[in-house]
Amino acid sequence: MKNTFVKLLAVALCILLPHLSFSQLSLGGVPPGISSRSTLEAVPLIYFDKPDLSQLLREDAENETMGLPERMGVSFAAGYNAGNSGNWEIISGRRIWKLQIDVPDAVGIGLYFSDFSLHEDALMYIYSADYSHVIGGFSSQNNHPSGLFATEIVKGSRIIIEYSEPVFYNDKPDFTISEVLYVYRSMLFPGDNSSREVLSGACQVNTSCAEGNNWRDHIKSVVRIRIKNGFSAYWCTGTLVNNTAIDFEPFVLTADHCARDGSGDYANADDLLQWVFSFQYELPDCDGGTAPLNKTLTGAVKISSSTPTLNNGSDFYLVLLNDDIPPSYEAFYAGWDISETTSPSGVSIHHPSGDYKKISTYNSPLINDQWGSNPGTHYRVVWTETANGHGTTEGGSSGSPIFSNKGRIIGQLTGGESGCYNLTGPDFYGKMAYSWLSNGTHDSLRLQPWLDPINSGQQFINGNYNDKQVLARFLADTNVVGIGNSLIFSDISTGNPISWKWTFESGDPATSTQRDPGSIRYDRLGKFSVTLVVTNEFGTDSLTREDFITVVPGVFPNPANDYFYILTGTETSEKCNVSVIDAQGRTVFVENFSQSSGGFYKVSCENWPSGVYVVMVDCNELSYREKLIKVKP
Repeated sequence: MKNTFVKLLAVALCILLPHLSFSQLSLGGVPPGISSRSTLEAVPLIYFDKPDLSQLLREDAENETMGLPERMGVSFAAGYNAGNSGNWEIISGRRIWKLQIDVPDAVGIGLYFSDFSLHEDALMYIYSADYSHVIGGFSSQNNHPSGLFATEIVKGSRIIIEYSEPVFYNDKPDFTISEVLYVYRSMLFPGDNSSREVLSGACQVNTSCAEGNNWRDHIKSVVRIRIKNGFSAYWCTGTLVNNTAIDFEPFVLTADHCARDGSGDYANADDLLQWVFSFQYELPDCDGGTAPLNKTLTGAVKISSSTPTLNNGSDFYLVLLNDDIPPSYEAFYAGWDISETTSPSGVSIHHPSGDYKKISTYNSPLINDQWGSNPGTHYRVVWTETANGHGTTEGGSSGSPIFSNKGRIIGQLTGGESGCYNLTGPDFYGKMAYSWLSNGTHDSLRLQPWLDPINSGQQFINGNYNDKQVLARFLADTNVVGIGNSLIFSDISTGNPISWKWTFESGDPATSTQRDPGSIRYDRLGKFSVTLVVTNEFGTDSLTREDFITVVPGVFPNPANDYFYILTGTETSEKCNVSVIDAQGRTVFVENFSQSSGGFYKVSCENWPSGVYVVMVDCNELSYREKLIKVKP
């Protein structure tokens, strides 16, 4: 019967969950709570009032006249966590917390978190109420020292947040939903079928069209950015850029005005830690096709910008991503040119209105121009009709690169007059050559110190893929192991490592230099870290996962007749507490004992009725629960 249920559930999930999105540094899988037979009516629901959409659109129209980025959503202060909202249930040995959030008529909902610090073996999923869109599972790899985190957008006006952890955790999980993002601009989601003009204008050209054939590498350098600035979110475009050290630092170049709102306030450091960068956000076919999964990274720090110059500078903004870019993203680090050699032709690659990646083409020489009162800060461009349209720019294109005929970035978009309604209107790109040194004397106002860190004096460099990067990654066949037992570690590092150095806190053996170290035995209760250092011919990377392995007491024999033992190990003299409850929740046994008493403790159960019991052991601030079957002799 159980196997039949599992098979039916698997089939049902294939139908209900066609669009799982697992690319935001997430682990994938199916949320365990979806298999619960509890209904959504049993899950607490938080309602937010719909904002005044007409007022938002009036503000957006005014911001557009000021040359500001396109707003796509606004957020509400929240403050919800597992201690003050939601409810818990236990499924298959995991504690599961759920909460529903509803914002009427939302196109989608995103979440911003504070105090985000998940346990090593905890998972968080977020999905739409109809189960059609799932993101996650988010894990401890999404933790940041700031405690800040932001998710992708989940489709629809109602979402479920599901957090799960092993049953032996008793403390309140560390995360707070600090803000709820209400998306009111149209969006496409993974699995949606798209035509060319769903979001942006009908004149725009998908990068998958023939116009992109000579620019396939460059297309992979362009990212969509969801900007957070206070309680508003905006679309902009940015570019992953190379530097003369060829060390593949994940620098992204965008426009300074992308970080500014209608009041003139700039995104602060905490806001930047919740920017979301989407890679390969493009359609497979020239005429549209099915929307692909998102490949995103969250968070960045500001490196330099033209901020103090406002409209009189070159409008650049350089950030460094929090995370290295996974090899699976196939990211290209674009080259650049500061020689100011006039480019006779080229393209811009961008995300108009937050849409899938588009390409606009120019076939007449760029003209030196300006945006404010300072001459020589910008290039002026007029776009050309091509075989599949007449690409222009729109809101959301801000910050996008303009490439020369040599395939190098020479500027980023400030704004202009072009659009599907004005095909020959000019656009203006802040010159990379001006951004190099001319916005000010401090490194925070220049590109040169960051993109030429070796002071080579080079006027241009070409783009590259990071085929040299080595990234330390590993898995264990389980994160929870009974004392005296072993588990197996596997190396999944990328970048063709040639040497490995493992360190297993309290493990036996404690170190290994093998790629796959085999079985590691643990004879001490507690939570222990694992470190892997890998090296290839180009460099070294290390990964330490704190509290990665939890070693719990053993209960045996199970089922038990007259007695059972609790195995705790012999390394310390810490006191342990054991208690047992029956199926009715009544306590039938309580005792304290020392771990030094032979490493195990005998519990007599000969007078207990046959049935199911829960054995609860607390040692060294470690709590463990195990179901015990009592049978007649």
